[in-house]
Amino acid sequence: MRSLRLALFLATIAAMNNCGSEPHSRLKDSDDIIQQWRTFAPVCAGYPAKANCDDGDMALFGGLLCAAGESLGCDLVRDAQSSDGQWWRSPRRNPGNLGEKNSFSRDMAMGVLLYLQTTHDTDAAQRWLGWIQNNRPCAVGKIRGHCPVPGPHRFCRDDGDFRCVLTPANWALMGRVWDDLGLPRSVEMKAFAKSDDLVLPAQAAHSPSGYALHLISTEVWLKQRLNTSERARQSAAGTLITRQPSNLFFEFLNQGPVPTLRDQLRKICPSDSSASSARNQWAWERDTSESAWRDSMGWDCIFMAKLLAL
Repeated sequence: MRSLRLALFLATIAAMNNCGSEPHSRLKDSDDIIQQWRTFAPVCAGYPAKANCDDGDMALFGGLLCAAGESLGCDLVRDAQSSDGQWWRSPRRNPGNLGEKNSFSRDMAMGVLLYLQTTHDTDAAQRWLGWIQNNRPCAVGKIRGHCPVPGPHRFCRDDGDFRCVLTPANWALMGRVWDDLGLPRSVEMKAFAKSDDLVLPAQAAHSPSGYALHLISTEVWLKQRLNTSERARQSAAGTLITRQPSNLFFEFLNQGPVPTLRDQLRKICPSDSSASSARNQWAWERDTSESAWRDSMGWDCIFMAKLLAL
């Protein structure tokens, strides 16, 4: 009897040791994989970028990385804001956008909102709102230096195609983030509350596949993190995966970090034998028929790995 009890005791200890060693082994292996992807992932001026210092969309991607737990993404978005509160596409373009037009856009604002929701950087949020409120264009000619009819609010002053003009849905989404930060809503945020819910499912159904659909998925994820707009975001998430069933980010929004997604990510992301010299794609913003992961910038894989706790 004593020998049986001893055998059971030893078996229990062995099982406990095995349970403890497997996650450690998996974590070490995962750390190695992410570190391998980092060797492929380009940086520019010390921040994540696409190859050849292509950082024109990095305020968006930096915000996504930040929200996934990548500190370099947080640093990127934080340092892309100038002292007056205006946000730029990347730290290297702050201020001035390297002489190019369209120094920001509604797309980039999604990355900023993810950064703010993740870091709760209330000072940056208040400076940004102050800049937006103080930089409205004049809809008609000024009279003795006074603007009788202000134009729409905007995220930048140099857009040639209205890509910086705030929509009611932008104000509504900002209001949700401001609530999360514990900041008071502006008049505009109050006026357009919940207007974002009215368009989100329709945008998921009708936006072109590619970057436009990816922006919808980014909004869905932000609302998941905020725990708001459940009906609208679930409807949109279901539509996204119906339209692009092989997009791993869309699958994550619908299923969470299931093991099958980790296996798929390992298969399609770069390795020593398959790393692309292009390194210019955030794969999840492309139509899956393009197989954009073949030219992965690496940061898109790191983003998903952190989401899936690979």
